Amino acid sequence: MPYEMGEYYERVSDYDLEYQSQSEQDVPFWQELMVRYTPQHVLELACGSGRIGLELLKVPGAFRLDGLDLEPGMLKAYQRKLGELPEATQQRVSLHQGDMCDYDLPARGTYDLIILPFNSISHLYEIEQQFAAFSKTLEHLAPGGRFVVDVFLPDIDYLSDALNRPSTVYLEDELESPDGDFTMMLYTTRKYDAFEQVQHLTWTHEKFFETGENERYLTRLDMHVFFPRELQLLFLATGFSIESIYGGYDWKPFGKGTRQIVVGRKRR
Repeated sequence: MPYEMGEYYERVSDYDLEYQSQSEQDVPFWQELMVRYTPQHVLELACGSGRIGLELLKVPGAFRLDGLDLEPGMLKAYQRKLGELPEATQQRVSLHQGDMCDYDLPARGTYDLIILPFNSISHLYEIEQQFAAFSKTLEHLAPGGRFVVDVFLPDIDYLSDALNRPSTVYLEDELESPDGDFTMMLYTTRKYDAFEQVQHLTWTHEKFFETGENERYLTRLDMHVFFPRELQLLFLATGFSIESIYGGYDWKPFGKGTRQIVVGRKRR
């Protein structure tokens, strides 16, 4: 069954604008994670344009950071932002274009921390994709290394609305561009397939420019919905042990928030 990501990750500047506020929520968590685990070699899967990775580089230490992403435009933006940092920092980072279901990096078997942040696991739609991504990650970790996955906790009321009222239009956000030259309104419609556990989102992006012009475009985005036992079994079935599960970016126990952040570990 084909799934949609459309232009969602191709318009990088709009994506960065849309998720700039997300960094206030999750970046401190990932930075604290680095402090707690003190890894020497980190891989971020679905690294995008560097929203999280570039912030990790501000954590004390000289760890190496690799990033993997499927979308060349995202990696190009990441590389541009990286180029604005000191040369010594740039030398610590390696970016790779590839699919997290089928990758083989030069440092395979040496990473002591691999992260898959902010719902990116939801682009693993088929069971075969999920097993392939987790198996590849296990191969790339050093013995005792950790794999940390962050994804939303399914909201039954949200899914019920998406199942029963798929034509409802929701206003998600109103954003100002960094230069103040336009305002962007974001709307969604949501349709949930309960059998495939996939939510089909249609985003309407409408820009109103200071010049009086406006632009509207649609993007489609499909996301697999991971229920807690399903995600935990995926870790266990691919050879990981589960070290801990958190309910949010505030480190509260699982069940006390809106996230499921699972820390899996490769056995020594």
